[in-house]
Amino acid sequence: MNSASRRQNRPPRPPVPKFRMTGAGTDTPDFLPPPRSEDSSFALSQDNTSVESEVSTDNDQYFSKKRLQSIIEQISHYAVVLDLNNEVQKCAIHFLQPELLEQIKQKKYNAIAIAALISAIKQLSLPITLKEILAKVPVSEKQIKKILFQIKVEKSQDTIQNFLKSITKQMKLNDKFYSICEIVLKGLEKYQLIGGEHENVVAGTIIKIASDMLFNGGIVPQIIADESKCSLHSIRITQ
Repeated sequence: MNSASRRQNRPPRPPVPKFRMTGAGTDTPDFLPPPRSEDSSFALSQDNTSVESEVSTDNDQYFSKKRLQSIIEQISHYAVVLDLNNEVQKCAIHFLQPELLEQIKQKKYNAIAIAALISAIKQLSLPITLKEILAKVPVSEKQIKKILFQIKVEKSQDTIQNFLKSITKQMKLNDKFYSICEIVLKGLEKYQLIGGEHENVVAGTIIKIASDMLFNGGIVPQIIADESKCSLHSIRITQ
């Protein structure tokens, strides 16, 4: 086979890419993609950060809702245990604001629920003592007081009066005695002598003062302490 015949049977060669050989010969070949600029890298980084932030926010909102729902379920449970009505439950749930939950996010759900119920009891001026509540629920007083410090329900005169009515009724003391208790209460408030004691302790102290005014020797302090559901020491130090 001669050379002319071999050239005819030879397969065609692939095209050779053309390069721009301008300058020092360092230009990028035509078939390669352009290099990524710093601006595009920064934009991609911002996009990733934005996506991560959105995912994190969604997760936070999801767990916040789950946490709130769990606390509300605990409130419903302990309301049954403590024989509290729907009004107390609604009032307790009202205290569960996002700002509060953020401050006490390390606390246990049952402790938060019980503290919210205690706050509702105070808000509604119900004559139920902390001692009575803690006797029925598996939470320490120390845990509860830390959460109650964040909720900060103001001491109510109505609550003290309701305790006075409840205790004097249990002790079978008449309306005249109760009216003296009211006078003592107003005097204590006038001179700002009601400190940080629980309302039942204040009520017990008022009953002791009133009994000393009306009866020779007054009522035995231990009886008042028992009916007030507080310690004898508490009544004595507040006099």
